[in-house]
Amino acid sequence: MSLRKTLTSTFATAAILMITIAALGLTASAQFTVTNLVSNQAGKASHQDTSLINAWGIAFSPTGPFWISDEGTGLSTLYTGAGVKQSLVVTVPTAGGTGTGSPTGMVYNATADFVVTQNGLSGASVFIFDTLDGTISGWAPSVNGTKAIVATTRPGAFYTGLAIGVSNGANFLYAADNVNNRIDVYDKNFALVNSFTDTNLPAGSNPYNVQNIGGMLYVAFTNSRGWGVVDIFDTAGNFVKTFATGGTLKSPWGLAKSPANFGKASNAILVGNLSDGRINVYNATTGKFLGQMKDKNNLFISISELWGLSFGAGNPMNGRTNQLFFTAGPNGYVNGLFGVITQ
Repeated sequence: MSLRKTLTSTFATAAILMITIAALGLTASAQFTVTNLVSNQAGKASHQDTSLINAWGIAFSPTGPFWISDEGTGLSTLYTGAGVKQSLVVTVPTAGGTGTGSPTGMVYNATADFVVTQNGLSGASVFIFDTLDGTISGWAPSVNGTKAIVATTRPGAFYTGLAIGVSNGANFLYAADNVNNRIDVYDKNFALVNSFTDTNLPAGSNPYNVQNIGGMLYVAFTNSRGWGVVDIFDTAGNFVKTFATGGTLKSPWGLAKSPANFGKASNAILVGNLSDGRINVYNATTGKFLGQMKDKNNLFISISELWGLSFGAGNPMNGRTNQLFFTAGPNGYVNGLFGVITQ
């Protein structure tokens, strides 16, 4: 039997087992509350912001507010951990450098690298975005306070996720190309230096998101059938292991590691499904599937078109460290949602 057929059979077997486990549920985790903080629709959340459409990537500095990639409007809007909108709104441009683009993944950069230049001014990007038209853009307040600057474009790329990391003492960006089945690696000068993927996955598999968790790159793969795999790579792009396979994974995108005080879902890797909006819980060390998060009514939490997952940093601007913040693009990505899950 070929490796590809073996993997496909393995996925199917794992799916039956995982779905059986999920049916039993993570009963002990039936303790979480979902609160919608911001929506573009009136009456759907504590606050309304019409710019928040298909809220995708999420990032923040240690002491700053949440930055959200609004793919539907080409903007990045900022909110506190309570959902209060901040005055700054940043435009993320198209590959041509004008208008509004389609931001997806986003990272905070605390280094002096990833410098952008415009009109004779240069500065390190504080927040970096990738887009569906293959751009990497940086926002440097000393260069342009309200617009990100296109740093590089890869024609034909379709970027849906972004991570930042260190390899051999150097800083790199990792962009998930969901069309061309690769993670593109950019150095500190935004130069493309490498690409990698899992070549053992069945045909049609593509990376959907990449997240740096504890210095390792967790890459969520999906395909047209909606199944999912989460692999771990090191920051040099070397495959380490498959962390989670098939089962209840359905077009996974959001990835986060929970703290020690997050109830029965503590010290776990959480993987959010885009397809059904559920959040899968895995033992962070072994990858053992523990179930899916439930609310206080013992029902599976399901957030329409769920994208990003991120725990707060521990201050009023970006929430407590045991608050799980999320982004979503409900109703077929035509709306937007920013919310929080608490015990």
